[in-house]
Amino acid sequence: MLGLAAGNMLGLPNEFKLKRADPPVTDIDPAELRAPWDDDLAQAVELARSLVTLHRADPRDLANRFLNWARTNGRGMGSQTRKVLRLLDKGFSPLDASRQVWEASNCQAAGNGAVMRCAPAGIAFHDDPAALARAAIDSAAVTHFDPRCTQSALAVAAGVAALLHEGPPLDAALAAVRAQPKPEPDVVRALEAIPRLRIGDLPIREKEAIGFTVTAMQAGLWAAHQEGPLESVLLDIVNECGDADTNGAVAGALLGAKSGEEAIPERWLARMRGRIEIGKVAEDLLRR
Repeated sequence: MLGLAAGNMLGLPNEFKLKRADPPVTDIDPAELRAPWDDDLAQAVELARSLVTLHRADPRDLANRFLNWARTNGRGMGSQTRKVLRLLDKGFSPLDASRQVWEASNCQAAGNGAVMRCAPAGIAFHDDPAALARAAIDSAAVTHFDPRCTQSALAVAAGVAALLHEGPPLDAALAAVRAQPKPEPDVVRALEAIPRLRIGDLPIREKEAIGFTVTAMQAGLWAAHQEGPLESVLLDIVNECGDADTNGAVAGALLGAKSGEEAIPERWLARMRGRIEIGKVAEDLLRR
């Protein structure tokens, strides 16, 4: 959870840049200590709190939590999530609202607003693959109905769980997706390609791939597949730009699960608003 927060905050200054950052970001902006959480972190914490309370991903509870967050904060909210929340506010049921927004896009809307927040499912159900799959998929579908969204969230959550057990995240992600009744070809291909890719091969800055759920998933699991230290790998991801705060959140969650809190530079933690609260919700998830 702290890695997710670090990656989200580090990426904010580079969000949507179409060139590699120059000069590169190396530290969290100290203004983040006074700012409300961005959507990646805020929604991940809301999902975590819901899982702690209900021991499953409940669409209605999550919808209510996201609506309340939108009314009291809403920083960084993506357009797909905003459209779903408008329907929820009108009384639509969670999955009906999500489905309608997806269908209105000719079934093309597959943003990264669910994969960015899915890490708590991997923490809460690190020892229960079936429950992990249900939680990851159900939590994603509340706002992002496309199967590429639900399965990319599943892949990341499965990677988090594997790393907590010091296992290979890519193998776990592929196994979880392939176990679905209809594995999404885009998701499977992106996962299979990771061992062959260098950072410049990732479609992070390609206009049509910015904000795409598969891009964020691939960037995060690519980061977890690298041998370098958390700091250098995470900075590589956020300085490659594109949707840098979300790519950073996904990569940070996986790298945090891989390397632990001690790998996160203290200078980042010191600029992280709610550091104690974030750590506590992670501990609560493990005590579910």
